[in-house]
Amino acid sequence: MALESAVVGLLLFSVVASSIAGSEAVFFSTVLAAWALFPLLVGFRNTLDAGCYFMMISLGVVVVVGIAQNGLSALFP
Repeated sequence: MALESAVVGLLLFSVVASSIAGSEAVFFSTVLAAWALFPLLVGFRNTLDAGCYFMMISLGVVVVVGIAQNGLSALFP
């Protein structure tokens, strides 16, 4: 249980760090790694749910980082 939480925490940290750094390749690789690891971490039955939650959190991170770096005008160009 602790190992799975640590891996998901590292994946989320990588999403945040790559968003702040503006590295799209690392962000994309992290998302792919998450989808590849979720069957091992949560089982095949819960992979889709975990992946969707991870993608929603990743989208939220991208929006928050974009607003923090560019202001609210980033939402309405």
